[in-house]
Amino acid sequence: MAEVCYFLFIAQVFVASACCLLRLWRGPTMGDRVAAADVLALCFIAFALGHGWMRADGIWVDIAITAGMVLFIGTSAVSLFLTPAQLQKEDHQDGSV
Repeated sequence: MAEVCYFLFIAQVFVASACCLLRLWRGPTMGDRVAAADVLALCFIAFALGHGWMRADGIWVDIAITAGMVLFIGTSAVSLFLTPAQLQKEDHQDGSV
């Protein structure tokens, strides 16, 4: 039963990662890309937690907590450099995607 739950968990996190990669690639604004990169990093943290759960190894929780703190600091630092004009301006000027 645990293997089935783990497989469903990994499948759902993989689909979420694929959607984040699509949003990271398509944009259209810099704010969308920053949010997609943030969620993608959270998906990698979820992979680490799932791996630790299946292996019954507690070190993965410490790794996930550390990665979460670094992720928070990194996202906060990037958001300091974004201006409101960058958050609303589309990256593609000619309308192509």
